[in-house]
Amino acid sequence: MSDITVVGGGVSGLVTAYRLSADHRVTVFEAGTRLGGCLKATILSGAVETGIDTGAEASLNRRPETKSLAAELGMPTVFPSTEHSSQVLNRGELHPIPKRQIMGVPADAAEVESLIGAEAARRLAAEELTPPIGGEDVSLGDFLAERLGDAIVDSLVDPLLGGVYAGRCRDLSLAETVPALLPAAVDGTSVLDLVAGLLAARDARAAESTGAAEPVFMSFEGGINRLIPALHKAIEARGGTIRLGAGVTGIARDEQTWQVTGKGFDIESDGLVLATPAHVSARLLTDIAPESSAALGEIPYASTALVPALIDLDGTELTGSGFLVPAPEGTYIKASTFVSNKWPWTRSHIPSGTALVRMSIGRFGDGPEGWRSDTDAEIIDRAFADWRTITARPTARILAAEVERWDSALPQYLPGHAARIAAVDAQIAGIDGLELAGSAFDGVGIPACIARAEAVAARLSSPTDRDTE
Repeated sequence: MSDITVVGGGVSGLVTAYRLSADHRVTVFEAGTRLGGCLKATILSGAVETGIDTGAEASLNRRPETKSLAAELGMPTVFPSTEHSSQVLNRGELHPIPKRQIMGVPADAAEVESLIGAEAARRLAAEELTPPIGGEDVSLGDFLAERLGDAIVDSLVDPLLGGVYAGRCRDLSLAETVPALLPAAVDGTSVLDLVAGLLAARDARAAESTGAAEPVFMSFEGGINRLIPALHKAIEARGGTIRLGAGVTGIARDEQTWQVTGKGFDIESDGLVLATPAHVSARLLTDIAPESSAALGEIPYASTALVPALIDLDGTELTGSGFLVPAPEGTYIKASTFVSNKWPWTRSHIPSGTALVRMSIGRFGDGPEGWRSDTDAEIIDRAFADWRTITARPTARILAAEVERWDSALPQYLPGHAARIAAVDAQIAGIDGLELAGSAFDGVGIPACIARAEAVAARLSSPTDRDTE
């Protein structure tokens, strides 16, 4: 049995610690006053005592990582309503998001004609092939705009990607964000034909299925944030130690052990995991791995804000699960989730005639002016003014609301990201007992973070890499 230090108490750090705590003595240092990173709950000042998510609100169910971990921890899962679907704003009106598309790209232009208009649909249908990119990576938005026109990119692809990365699709990597479309770029073949094939395969799988379609997303009653206290409890039950308010200021390596220092502590361990944002890991790695430090320090992050609210609908009802807003619409908010429509479990926790909603603000590249200089009260007022206009509910009123600011919270996967991370991993692999985890590496979603964390834990636990007692 060896001693392992994990720096960072988000989902990546906690999953790493949980896996390692079965066979090692593990200590987790978290600089903040709570665990969870971007998984966080709010009770809206007591208006929703069971709590709802004020950070990430779901995990992919079609990947195995989160649901397998939940089953292991004894956590029953819940799924979104199948009665409601999402919408997108276009020219001041809400339109259903077409179901037959791959991240906004349809196989048939007719699917999106009512959204983008007849002329833009004709441009989309007349795809213009571009030369193969070979092994290079390109901007997702630029590639699709060149192939299919600007309208589909700006009206649908960009807001869909913005919901995941809080970024702009013309900045983001094709290979990292929508790898299903990469073959068309690499080979110089048709995107529309590729999407048609992917949709046909999806239809075939559905036809072969003997049961109900597998839900795309999953969560827990009380929100996906419930994963955090469950991991906390499990780590401590195995003898692990978790310390809050314990920011790490330095790391060093001698011939056999790691030294981890911070305000009021200085400990040694056999292994070390940095499960922190890329810019934090970069600072800690300056002396140990300067090339990796520089590479990680260049990964940009988006800042956003979220307004969860309990709303009196004044006798009306909400339809749908929410809406997305393309940047050209010029609104203050970029999206809204109708929580009490999307997640049926919430309905029994709020009064009749009310709705739980989330309003999102902020995109990568926003300047310091605008929403980031607004007070919380101003953010709530401006976001709700947009919400009432978009949903055509001028008499709706807020019963409870708050603002959650997520500063530098979402890494941006720019073109070339995979090559950057591969170079970092190659250097770190040569440093005994050191591992890196977090959302900046293999994906921002919870399953990707869990997969990376479990791989890190497995490498540190391998007899070929670590002495055991």
